[in-house]
Amino acid sequence: MPTKYRRMTTGLICALLLLPILAGLVGTLLPAFHYFPPLGETKFSFAAWQNLFSHTEFFASLKLTLITGILASIIALWLALALLAWGYEKPFFRPIENLLAPILAIPHAAIAIGLVFLLSPSGWLVRLFSPWLTGFERPPNWISVQDPYGLSLIFALVIKEMPYLLFVMLASMKSIQARDSLQACQSLGYGRFTAWRKVLIPQLYPLIRLPLFIVISFSLTVVDLALIIGPNTPSTLAVTLFRWFNDPDLTMRFNASAGAISLMLVIVFVLAGWELSHRFLAKLTRAERSNGKRRGLSDYLLSLGAMLACLSLLVGLLALVILPIWSLTKRWRFPDVFPATWTLDNIERATPLLMELTNNTLLIALVSTLLASVISLIMLEIKRVSHGPSQYSSNRPSHVFDWLIYVPILLPQIGFLFGLHVLLIHLNLNGDLITVMMLHFLYVLPYVYLTLKNPYLAYHQAYLEQANRLKPCIWRNYLTVKLAMLKPALFTAFAIGFSVSVAQYLPTLIAGEGRYSTLTTEAVTRAASSDRKQVGSMALLQTLFPIFVFWLALVVPPRWTRWRLAFNSLFIRTTRA
Repeated sequence: MPTKYRRMTTGLICALLLLPILAGLVGTLLPAFHYFPPLGETKFSFAAWQNLFSHTEFFASLKLTLITGILASIIALWLALALLAWGYEKPFFRPIENLLAPILAIPHAAIAIGLVFLLSPSGWLVRLFSPWLTGFERPPNWISVQDPYGLSLIFALVIKEMPYLLFVMLASMKSIQARDSLQACQSLGYGRFTAWRKVLIPQLYPLIRLPLFIVISFSLTVVDLALIIGPNTPSTLAVTLFRWFNDPDLTMRFNASAGAISLMLVIVFVLAGWELSHRFLAKLTRAERSNGKRRGLSDYLLSLGAMLACLSLLVGLLALVILPIWSLTKRWRFPDVFPATWTLDNIERATPLLMELTNNTLLIALVSTLLASVISLIMLEIKRVSHGPSQYSSNRPSHVFDWLIYVPILLPQIGFLFGLHVLLIHLNLNGDLITVMMLHFLYVLPYVYLTLKNPYLAYHQAYLEQANRLKPCIWRNYLTVKLAMLKPALFTAFAIGFSVSVAQYLPTLIAGEGRYSTLTTEAVTRAASSDRKQVGSMALLQTLFPIFVFWLALVVPPRWTRWRLAFNSLFIRTTRA
């Protein structure tokens, strides 16, 4: 592709990624300063900010957001580091590594619904110990979920984000030569946890800084998880803003826009404070890391964190196990551990609704993920060609697209989606299926691109060059040689993008305006109802589809060539017959 066309393609794709975000930010920023022509407000003022700061709920929500978001991020990082330090390179750690991908595929809403079923006063944990240990014949009057302190929300965030951080850390271990460093430290008499604390964690942290910032940003701005398991009086700031944006009194949009800008500024200050705290802590512990002591009191923190991490993974798995039980339950009285009667009537009764939600969910996820995969391949090929065909290393100079790709996942959804909603209404694109798909594509693209980036750029181009010499058919060889050799990375990227699309709540709600509901939006909406059976069925399907796609990503690539050759052989025999 000529340089001119490469630049045009890159500029077009960058614009496709950046323009909706800029339009949404402008659409949120202007009402924050009381400029909103649809309501007849055409003069700038600070009235919205004055109203926001005089609103008592704002400061209560902000306090709760900071407590839950920062604590959840700290605990998730602690548990992930502890579990990695405890189990890395040990045989029993392999099953935990294999469980990470399916856990990451599970949408946040499904995890939250399972935790509600597990931890509520009438949940499975209380049933397991009642009445023989607790003496409860009826559900206790506890507030174990949606508690006012946000403890259940912190727990849900840790269960969801700790596996993600662990997954990122495992992917970064080769970059720091962890095995050699660990063996050298242990040969000098350092304990395992001491070696990690003094040598490996300081090397690992810079590599996971950006994924950690994504976790912090998500924890401070999550909506669907907070709606299901978070506190209500007050709610987190993202949920409060969501409620204000949907208020029938349209003047509340001014407060909501000012609050959204405030939340984005809060994230910037939190991330800056986090980085400054890390640098201060690194200087404070520099002497301790080099004092030569083979053991330390802080090693016990890693040991405790490893046990708590295993416990949180176990609770997360139990939360998923409870979903099919509720979907197949006919009669389940407290304190019975299992239902007295099982039935398929719950699923049969909800089949028409579930079919509609499933069709919408799969169609949106497949289209947005396929589009993201194609765009990612185009951008990666342009990046490869721009830096010369002889470079096989993935350590290439960063392109502007490599920086823009992080904007959708670092920027809080609440900060620009409602501004974008105003633009969609103005362009008469709201409530359109294509709009929903494109908004999902905006969030799927970063994950697909980042998953494909290193395998694609590390591909040895000589294989393709040799194929083109033998038979000069560029597109055919690209598909049958290069992409065929990159099947594992392609399937994994597709599975990750698919699971990201299935989990989207706010983008579907904003762009679809209720006309195109998915399993996620409907499950979150009905989670507050007392019909656990129907909610369980939706959450179960919401969980099964991403896990199934991840299973295909593991099973299909190693068997693809054998299946293709068998099909070709069968086709030839059938043709001759």
